[in-house]
Amino acid sequence: MSLIAQENLQKIQISQGYSNCSIAVIDCNAAIVTDIKIAEILREYKVEVLYLEKSPDIKLLKDQKEYSLMQGFIGGAMARIENKMMIFGDLKKIDEQGKIREFLQNRQLEIIDFKDFDVIDYGGIIVI
Repeated sequence: MSLIAQENLQKIQISQGYSNCSIAVIDCNAAIVTDIKIAEILREYKVEVLYLEKSPDIKLLKDQKEYSLMQGFIGGAMARIENKMMIFGDLKKIDEQGKIREFLQNRQLEIIDFKDFDVIDYGGIIVI
């Protein structure tokens, strides 16, 4: 039996590359996304979506000392740990209008970010 069936989860088909990268999962019913098609699909499944029309300035590391010319993704720049949402840099650098902060605070999540640092896509984290 698959874990999806075992846990009684619903599978959502998204036929797009980088779909996981374009989604910051907040909880079972909420997500922040940077792709309009993904936002539309999630909304069909009654997921509350904060769609960011303008892609945030998320960096990718080329090596330890400099940034890549490629753009990073929201899904790799944030991670939830229990009731905390960690942003890998200063939230203000990608949330000038405060929409992300409000979306997270409405879910009673404590925001942990790193003031004055660029937001970097590390690909997520694994809690051990």
